[in-house]
Amino acid sequence: MKRALLLLAVVAACHRHEEPRPTPKAAIAPLAHATQADLARELEAADRRGTWASVRQRWQGQALHWTVTRYRSLCGAADACFVAAFPISRPAKHGWMPQLELSAGELAKVEAGCGTAEQCQVTFEGTLRELTASAEQPTALRISDVHIVSATHG
Repeated sequence: MKRALLLLAVVAACHRHEEPRPTPKAAIAPLAHATQADLARELEAADRRGTWASVRQRWQGQALHWTVTRYRSLCGAADACFVAAFPISRPAKHGWMPQLELSAGELAKVEAGCGTAEQCQVTFEGTLRELTASAEQPTALRISDVHIVSATHG
């Protein structure tokens, strides 16, 4: 009888247990300063402090409005468009080149504004979808939902 009551209590307890509901992902607080120079400063600090996860958490999902340099040889297709976040100098202070995920229409805007120039200034708005940042791997950025604001050469 005691075994039956114990078994009944265990079964009842199991039925009361509810599966944990997934918590909705908190909305990302927009950064007051979200330029490429701001990101570079945070990455440099993360390198000294080992706070890579914190930087990824703060930046992934952020809305960006950046002006970058498009090199024609590095941005020839909508799914393969890499841009220079900073002017290229020797030695390079920052080596990361964001990848822009462009629709065919947005790539057409870049091509129309840049023409055949090898180098061109592009201002875009987009969302930092993926940030790879660690002491073991080179920094990489993937920017989605890209809308070209302007593209000019010369």
